[in-house]
Amino acid sequence: MPKADLYIDKIDFHRYLNQKECAECGFSSCEEFINSMKKGETTTDDCSFIRVNNMYAFEAVRRIEETWPDVPLLTHPRPAAAGLVEINQPDNRSLVLVSGNNEFTQEVLLTVLGTTICPFYVLFVDTDGNTVDMAMIYGSLTGERIRNALKINNMEERVAAKEILLPGLASSIKKEAETLTGWKVRIGPVCVAELPLFLSDIWVKP
Repeated sequence: MPKADLYIDKIDFHRYLNQKECAECGFSSCEEFINSMKKGETTTDDCSFIRVNNMYAFEAVRRIEETWPDVPLLTHPRPAAAGLVEINQPDNRSLVLVSGNNEFTQEVLLTVLGTTICPFYVLFVDTDGNTVDMAMIYGSLTGERIRNALKINNMEERVAAKEILLPGLASSIKKEAETLTGWKVRIGPVCVAELPLFLSDIWVKP
């Protein structure tokens, strides 16, 4: 069965390096170093310029690529439960991640979140069971649906900072979501496996 595109090739590893072509790692460019690291031939220890809090994030991304589930190329929606999931006992300072209620989307996202002990609220919005990319095509992930999900799950009472993180594929509804919810909206990476790097300042190793 054909596999779905999980956008691994969209991970921009370069943005998490200082991009100095110093050759101290033994490679002629950061690109060569990254390719070697992806293959497991080298590690973050071989780069003098990777920040300490990014080291585990790079390791986590590689582990995710090796362990996350095979996702079939879907021809129909696969709805799972919509609603709130609490990861690692979040409190009123925790970040709120927003995604859709597709069965495989949820499985992949929870696999990624399994690589950290950082607390999160994960709000699965009812997208009629569509993945985020298909939800954008069919218009089933909207600012209105996000607003309703925030209200139904009493998120105003749960968190102090009114901020949500949307998947990169949903960047086109940022303004709409901010207008309708009154919350600040950050846009995350296109590939969910990039989250450890994108949030490396808080992505703590279990």
